[in-house]
Amino acid sequence: MRAKGPKLFLLLDRASHAVRQRLERRAREELDASMVQVGALFHLAAHDGCLAKELAEALGIQPAGVSGLVDRMEAGGLVQRKACAEDRRAQRLHITPAGKRAVTRALPMVGKMQGALIDGFTDAEIAIVVRFLEAATEREL
Repeated sequence: MRAKGPKLFLLLDRASHAVRQRLERRAREELDASMVQVGALFHLAAHDGCLAKELAEALGIQPAGVSGLVDRMEAGGLVQRKACAEDRRAQRLHITPAGKRAVTRALPMVGKMQGALIDGFTDAEIAIVVRFLEAATEREL
């Protein structure tokens, strides 16, 4: 039996893919970084010294994936690891001055792209889209 109504799963997937591709291309061109790196830098700018597992949770990725991400960012001079005083096995992640400069360059780019994305929609319409996307993220389907 065929589902009635809009093809939400297909539309969500296509929109997500298209937006990710455009964000990734712009981040590479303008910042020489991936969007995951930019997201990590935004998080670290607000939560400097967080644990890798906290960064993974904030980015919605597996903790094992953070290790390679942080390796690449550390090699690029964007972050540095420091031993955690409370747990010697853990490391705290700190944004470097170069990482802070990347965040400063990324903010207008992300703001401009978000502006283009919401252009033509009212605040009330955007609030509904936000509510829908949050529900889509949280609901057990």
